Amino acid sequence: MDERNAKTGSSGGWGKSSVILALLFVLQTMVPAAISEGSDDGLEICGNPSNVLVFWLGGFCDSRFDVHDGTDDITSWVEGMYNFNMTSPSEIEFQASLAIREWDRTGLGIFDGMGTVLQYDNINTDDGLPADVLRAAFDNNTDPNDATSPTIKDTLLDEVNGSVTDFLSGWGGSSTPQTSWASSIFLPDEDGNLSAVDCSIDPNDNDNGNAFDPPICITTSVNISLPISGTYGSTLSGVNAEKLDTALEGLLVMGAEVTTKFDVSVEPGHMGTYSIHPPDYATVVRAGGYIGEEVPQDGGYNTALWVVDNRQDPDGIAPLALGADLNLRLGYRQTVNTAVANVAPDDKSLDLKVTIDMSDESSAFVEVSAGIYQIQTSSLDRWGVPPLMSKDKADIPFITADGIRMGYHNGLLDLSDLSKKLPISDIGEAIGNSNNGLNINMGPVEWAHVSQEGQDPGGLNYTHGDLCNRGVHFCLEGTVAMEDLYPVYLKSVSHVFPMSLADLLGGNLGEGVGFMNSVTGDDLKKLLNSGVEFSTVLSDETMESFIGDMLPSGMSADLTMEIVLPEWASTTGGGDRIELAYKVSGQHDSEISLAGSDSFSWNHAICSNSTGVACQDGISSDQVCGSSQKTCAYVEVDLDLGEFSVANLPITKGVTVEFGLSINLTVHRIAVPDSVFESLNTETTSLGLEVLPADLLRLILDIGARGDPLEIEFSICDSGKSYCNQKMPISSHNNTGLSGFGEDLSKDLKSYMSDESSKLSSGEDDALGNVDLSAFFINIAFPQEGLVDDDELIGDEKGIVMSLEIPSVRFTIGLENSWGELISMAQGGEGGPQIGIATEAGTNALVAPFLNPMVSAMSGLTGALSSSLVSAEGIRPPGELGADVPASILSNIGPDELGINLGGIVTLTLPLGVELQNLSAEKGVVVSSFDKNSRQVITYQIAEGTGDDRLEFELLLTPMWVLTQLQFYIMGIIVFFLWRARRRTAKRKRRRRAAALEALEESASTPMGYVAPIPTVEVLEVAENGIVIKKRLTSV
Repeated sequence: MDERNAKTGSSGGWGKSSVILALLFVLQTMVPAAISEGSDDGLEICGNPSNVLVFWLGGFCDSRFDVHDGTDDITSWVEGMYNFNMTSPSEIEFQASLAIREWDRTGLGIFDGMGTVLQYDNINTDDGLPADVLRAAFDNNTDPNDATSPTIKDTLLDEVNGSVTDFLSGWGGSSTPQTSWASSIFLPDEDGNLSAVDCSIDPNDNDNGNAFDPPICITTSVNISLPISGTYGSTLSGVNAEKLDTALEGLLVMGAEVTTKFDVSVEPGHMGTYSIHPPDYATVVRAGGYIGEEVPQDGGYNTALWVVDNRQDPDGIAPLALGADLNLRLGYRQTVNTAVANVAPDDKSLDLKVTIDMSDESSAFVEVSAGIYQIQTSSLDRWGVPPLMSKDKADIPFITADGIRMGYHNGLLDLSDLSKKLPISDIGEAIGNSNNGLNINMGPVEWAHVSQEGQDPGGLNYTHGDLCNRGVHFCLEGTVAMEDLYPVYLKSVSHVFPMSLADLLGGNLGEGVGFMNSVTGDDLKKLLNSGVEFSTVLSDETMESFIGDMLPSGMSADLTMEIVLPEWASTTGGGDRIELAYKVSGQHDSEISLAGSDSFSWNHAICSNSTGVACQDGISSDQVCGSSQKTCAYVEVDLDLGEFSVANLPITKGVTVEFGLSINLTVHRIAVPDSVFESLNTETTSLGLEVLPADLLRLILDIGARGDPLEIEFSICDSGKSYCNQKMPISSHNNTGLSGFGEDLSKDLKSYMSDESSKLSSGEDDALGNVDLSAFFINIAFPQEGLVDDDELIGDEKGIVMSLEIPSVRFTIGLENSWGELISMAQGGEGGPQIGIATEAGTNALVAPFLNPMVSAMSGLTGALSSSLVSAEGIRPPGELGADVPASILSNIGPDELGINLGGIVTLTLPLGVELQNLSAEKGVVVSSFDKNSRQVITYQIAEGTGDDRLEFELLLTPMWVLTQLQFYIMGIIVFFLWRARRRTAKRKRRRRAAALEALEESASTPMGYVAPIPTVEVLEVAENGIVIKKRLTSV
């Protein structure tokens, strides 16, 4: 029928068209009201019901009423449903369904110049052609004068295709639209619910009282290829479509949200409903831009829906196209088997292993191995690492190890961008700062394809196992999809640099470890190889400052520090490395233990002269300590009794003792009890040393010599004098150390004894007279050569010596009273004896244990003389004599817990002429010999812990010694006899002179002449003492 009407309409021709149009115009102006309301007869342009038209379209069209027009004063009324089905991030299956109720006639040539006729049917210039008119005109050519011109139906279809093509031109490339007519489509109703709309292109369906209904419906479909860089950012410009699909899915599984932005322009009179279906692994998280909504779908995901209505002209002036932004945020569509990766900001990010190889301290190096589990985007931004996608295109809160593998294998991630920005150099800098700002440069970063032994499974080419349902190097489906369970690894090795173990650990051991924090340089080596064993558990605060500060700022990471020890060190268990583990959980592994790998061994013999293999336990004659003795210290006492004399008793009224004393205390090793370290050892810190060797003592002294040494305070008196309080420096410094201290102490002791002797002389005790100790000296010395270690080895063969020497001194102890005072006191006169002490060169209580037995023996000399038996050998007291040796004073030296028992050798040199024979000792070993001056030398060896001993001996005073002691007495007797002979001679002379004088008197009284006597002697000399020397004369 459409064809018939079209042919009939065309038979009238166009010659009279101008006349007809003129008549229609006049008619329209005469009956405007009737036209505006329409009539039940339909439109003139379609069926010519008034028979006023020469040309009409044919068929029936419902009259047009303004009330039916949904787009007042707008030439189009089109409602469309636009479905975008994203089959992949770069491919969209587009399908549009359009319900055309009114169409702009501008492109339909047949209606050109028919404005007046259309106005007659109430189709004005600002109105389009209703659907009924379009259906009626479908079979008409657009150019009535050209039968080959396209029909209205084809033209309308072409215009729709063109409109769709223009619409999609901003979305990217597309295929040729496949457009067709539809009998029904689905459009949202007034409530927003999709409902079916019946459509028709058949003019027979026009007669329903509404020229705009039913609409003409067209469906079109096309495949759209989205531009990757334009849609997802320039960072993905080099990624192909296949890899992009995998990458986007991986990002979404990893917790990312991707935003795409599409722009649409809705023409006046159009209303578009835009629905976007995400890829089958995604869901719409947010439909933004123009007002949109997320529409839940079966299967647990959302689609996006926007309704853009431009059917009305709000201004009523000139309708314009309405632009709208369709902003789509996609997230992952979770399934039963796969959920979005759950990574909290404080979850472990890095598993750092820092290996400081100090096996050669002169060429140490650092190797940093990082296992990356996840990195928060905030950290990546802080480091300046380029994002996987542009910030405006994706919100990626973190990137997991699987994410790094995904980015690497799909071209999203340039590993160099990450490795260059990772703060690996900060770790080297932190280690360098612990060694006075040492500059440590880290080398280039190398990525590991597979994990190494001892590492968690991972690497760039890690292959997932049964827990992953889909994926090889990174998992897209399964319980471990895009998780942070299997890290990727990288490492960097520094250049070599010098660093000692002490420099690394010094100051980083926390509080409560005593001097261990201050040990530096090679001292630690000597300390450990001397037998010291040290262990401590670093506190959380120390772990934070020592290791935690090495971590990149703002990152939650585990860090394992492995210290490869120098060859001279080990752990207490014999290991060659220390491992410290800083854990995000706070459960740190923070134990450090150190020992020497070649520690000092104390269980060997010590000899006084021989060393090394020459000193054999139980064999060597000069052995002073056995191999089972942890403490090895001994004394050597040399007491030289040069004289013990009573020969001067008549003159000095006293006894003279001359002696010299030398005592050397030599320490090789000392057993150290656990109690020594009680103040340092705690639940977390332990410092142990079984035996302290002499070389360790030297090290301690050497450390003290480098700075302010430790000083041990003690007092030798309480008088308040400056010399009373002493400070012994633990230092080997030549001037201010122990050597200098020994010299100063000797001077102080001299001053002390001088002051004390003065007090005795001036005190209230009348029994003491002059006490002169000016010639008595005590020299205390620490030989400097024994305080300094001359090699790098730690041992005990060279002992540390403290010496005490009393130079040879003569003591005279006796009465200061004159013989007259003594005779007067004996006859009952007033006064008392005064004891005087004089020296010619010093004594101390230290010599008493060795001097007293000898003095006690000599004190009985007078009694021995009176009861002795005299023989050709000399004077020998009857029976054996004995002397107690208080050797127990050499036991338990120092604090009880040390338990130091000394052994040693006492050498006693007796005066010439005094001998001890048949010597024996109950416990010790006593040996007698004679020196080159024929003086007896007695050597008494005290074993360690012997206790008190007793010496038994016989005393022999040789004739020489007896004569020495009796010489003054013999001389006195001789002088006495000489005096007696002189006295008798003098008496005879006086009697002879008296007789001569008497005879002379008698001669003088006689009358005889005087006859001079004949002299018989001649006086030669008269001495001052009255002795006359005469010469007898010969008779004539």
